[in-house]
Amino acid sequence: MRNVLSDAAIAKLIEEDVPYFDLTTLGLGIGKQPGEIEFYSRHPMVVCATEEAAKVFEACGAKVLCLVESSTTLADKQLIFKATGTAEALHIGWRIALNLMEYASGIATRTNNLVKAAQKVNPSVGVVGTRKVFPGTRALSVKAILAGGAIPHRLGLSETILIFKEHLTYLGGMPGLLERLPELKQRFQEHKIAMEVETITDAWAIAQTGVDMIQFDKVSCAELKPVVPSFKNQYPQIKLAVAGGINLDNVQDYASTGVDLLVTSFPYFGKPADIGAKMLTLE
Repeated sequence: MRNVLSDAAIAKLIEEDVPYFDLTTLGLGIGKQPGEIEFYSRHPMVVCATEEAAKVFEACGAKVLCLVESSTTLADKQLIFKATGTAEALHIGWRIALNLMEYASGIATRTNNLVKAAQKVNPSVGVVGTRKVFPGTRALSVKAILAGGAIPHRLGLSETILIFKEHLTYLGGMPGLLERLPELKQRFQEHKIAMEVETITDAWAIAQTGVDMIQFDKVSCAELKPVVPSFKNQYPQIKLAVAGGINLDNVQDYASTGVDLLVTSFPYFGKPADIGAKMLTLE
C-alpha cells in the first residue's frame, strides 16, 4: 500500500517531537555512531503504516533495509521493519515511526477481526468505517481500515448524499423530504442517495421513493431480522445498512440479519498494537 502522508506531514511529525535536536543523544556524544533498528510484532496483528515509518526514517537520514507491506498479517515475534543509520537518526525516527505503526496496526487488526467475524456468518456482508476518527488522522485511519479488509463509509461530505434526521428539521419532517426526493434524484443523477432511519416504519416509507440505500440507525437485531427478507424481496435494488454501536460482541448478530453493510466506528477506538523495537550498534 502506498504512503498516505505527504513529505510536509512527515516533516511536521518530526518537528513536533524534535523541535531542535535530540538532547540525550547529543549529551552522550553518540550521535554519529552507526547503528541498526528493528521492529517486530509482539502478538498476531495486521500491520499498517510501515510505508509512513519508512518515510520518517528516510527524512531523518537513515536507510530502510526492509519492511513488510501494510495489510500483511503477522504472527508474534516476526520482523516488521529494519533501518540503518547514525544513532542520532535512529533515535529521532524511533518513537515517531513506532507510534504510527502501533496506532495504525491497532486499527487494522481490530478491523480485520470485525470483518472476519461478520463474514463468518454472512460472507457477502460488507464492513465500512465511519468518519468518526480523531481529527487530523483521517488519511492514516482510512488506510488502516483498508488494510484490515473494510472500506470507508464516506470520505467526506462532498462525496455522497446521505440524509439524516437533522436534515429533516429544515424540510418539515419526513413529508417534506418525500416531496423533495424526486427533484433531488433528478438533479443528482450521477450520485446514489442514502437515507438514515430510526424506525422500520420510516424505512418502508422511504423505500417507496426509490432511494438507493437505507441505513438503519440503532435498530435492534430483533427488529431487523423479520423485515430484512421482506425488504429485499420487495425492493431488491435498495442496499440495506445498519449503524450504531456495532462492535466485536454483536457484529455476528447484525451480520446474520442479512443486511448488506455494517457501518461502524469500532476499529478506531482501542489499544494500539504492541510492536517491539531493538537497536544495535554496528561498531
